[in-house]
Amino acid sequence: MTDIAQSVIEFIGQHPHWAGLLIFLIALTESVAVIGLFIPGSPILIGIGAVVGLGHLPLWPMLVWATAGAIIGDGVSYEMGRRYRGTILGAWPMSRYPGLVARGEAFFRRHGGKSIALGRFLPMLRPMIPMVAGALGLRPRLFYIVNIASAIVWAPAHILGGALLGASLGALGAVSGRLVAMLAVLALTLWLLVVVTRWVWRRLLPLLGRAQHAVHRWAVARGSRPARLLARLADPEEPDLRVMAALGITVLVLVAGFVNLLRLVAAHGGMARADAAISAFVQALRTPWGDAALTVVTMLGDSITITALVIAAVAWLLLHRAWHRAGGVAIAIAVTAAFVPLVKGRLQIARPTDLYSGADAFSFPSGHAAFSAVLYGILGWLVARGLPGRWQLLPLSVAAALIGLVCTSRVYLAAHWPSDVTAGLIFGLGMTIAFAMAFRRADPQRIRPRRFALALLLALAVAGGAHVATGYHGAAAMYVPRETIVAIPAAEWRSEGWRRLPQRRIDLEGEAEQPFRLQWAGPPEALAGALAPSGWTAPPGWTLADALRFLDGTADARTLPVPPVLQDGRMPVLTLIRPDADSTGRQVLRLWRSGFALEGGPPILLAAPGIETIHHPLGLVSAIDAEDEAPLPELPELPELSRLPNAQEPAPGLVLAQP
Repeated sequence: MTDIAQSVIEFIGQHPHWAGLLIFLIALTESVAVIGLFIPGSPILIGIGAVVGLGHLPLWPMLVWATAGAIIGDGVSYEMGRRYRGTILGAWPMSRYPGLVARGEAFFRRHGGKSIALGRFLPMLRPMIPMVAGALGLRPRLFYIVNIASAIVWAPAHILGGALLGASLGALGAVSGRLVAMLAVLALTLWLLVVVTRWVWRRLLPLLGRAQHAVHRWAVARGSRPARLLARLADPEEPDLRVMAALGITVLVLVAGFVNLLRLVAAHGGMARADAAISAFVQALRTPWGDAALTVVTMLGDSITITALVIAAVAWLLLHRAWHRAGGVAIAIAVTAAFVPLVKGRLQIARPTDLYSGADAFSFPSGHAAFSAVLYGILGWLVARGLPGRWQLLPLSVAAALIGLVCTSRVYLAAHWPSDVTAGLIFGLGMTIAFAMAFRRADPQRIRPRRFALALLLALAVAGGAHVATGYHGAAAMYVPRETIVAIPAAEWRSEGWRRLPQRRIDLEGEAEQPFRLQWAGPPEALAGALAPSGWTAPPGWTLADALRFLDGTADARTLPVPPVLQDGRMPVLTLIRPDADSTGRQVLRLWRSGFALEGGPPILLAAPGIETIHHPLGLVSAIDAEDEAPLPELPELPELSRLPNAQEPAPGLVLAQP
């Protein structure tokens, strides 16, 4: 369908005098039963609308032609169904699509005359509904009223939507009709994926139900002890056992996940490198307003706020004679309070930033994440159980949002590594599930869930608000961004000290990538100026206009932005390119901060060369193939730069130093 839509739009672009007739025929045939299944009308009309927005076609004639085609197409299908109502739905070619005919009938019986309007926006049912309406006896007057009214809405929705897209793209530069066709088909594909996913889900649930009955029958027939246990778990008459089994399996998976994460962290290997890279990347995103907002958020997960909420929750449960649940909340918090410092003291993983003393000086697992996940998770579950239907999602969503915000704040403020937060979340989720398993049979209405929720929100607002009002300035000062720079004497760096610097780039997964082949001590601008006479230039930036060039099938190495590449979570401070003579490829030189600086001098930057080749899949877009393990590019002889002898890989082959 992509090729069809692209060909039609390109033809219209080259022969605009045929545009009206083609739009009319496309809108008409898309509405004819069965034939319309193979006509990508919506993508074509949106693409033509984009051509209108680019100023190559007039708007009003296109709207008139599209509306007329939609009205007549639906009318033809309706009259065929009305004329041959006794036989047409079972005749060829309708007989080859019985499922589609049945869906069309069900849709029409459910919505009546409204189905004509609704069906216009349902690609799979659109060609069938007018014929089904005629075959099932919809009155002509009602049909044509709805047909004309819906066509007046349907045609502008496609043409004007495409025109807006085309006008936006036109303001950013020339855009080919192939691009518009691709975007339109991509949008349609996404919509179809949603429809297919819903269809699979609706078929999957009955299949699982049948599988459960089959497993139960098989287990009953076997008679062995494991089979009897399986039969109980799969028994359709014992839903509580299935819930318990599912929760138990989830707890086992969480325990296994926590143990595996603990093993990876204790090894101080790839997980530690990934933690450092992700943390550095997040730190590069920090802003003053983000610091202020997430400092407030993180205070909602610290000991003061958590203690106040625990007291409020336990008091409410005791007041309503929910003795066991009150004890369960207290025990869950007590277990968390014992477990977190025990593991921290055992592993002694340093935090990204030195913030606390004692056991709290260590980071794994995150106490904020663990306590928030335990308390907010349990309280959200207690409230949700007493609410009807969809209302149960509200307290669970609020609890999940609070937990997620607190966890995010810990990584953002450099108080914890991502693995610390992940471990705290796993522990908290496990404790919440264990609590739910223990108290699944408790009467949810005894605690007055709606009033309980209001009391908890009030306690959070009062305790959290008071805590923020009195402690914000101290917390903000504690979480202020910090950057550690290691100073190294220039002479030492030139001799052997450069070996102390990172030798390979580390990606966000903690994997060592291509080697650094250059080190530069000096301002990035100075190196850019020194390399400019040799053809090295700054690439286009990542503005919206430049980014959209990837959607142009004619872009080259000079016009495409350079994909961002991170070193230990940091973006490059300088990126230079040197395009090939034919602009089908380019050399790329990226420089990152190393965390080192010359003693009393400038920072030292790390550089890794790369090669990128530009290609154009299907002639629709522009894409980049990158070669990370690239040789050292040819650099000019600059008298103001000092050289060092080449070294064994992965050490840099050359060190450039600003005197």
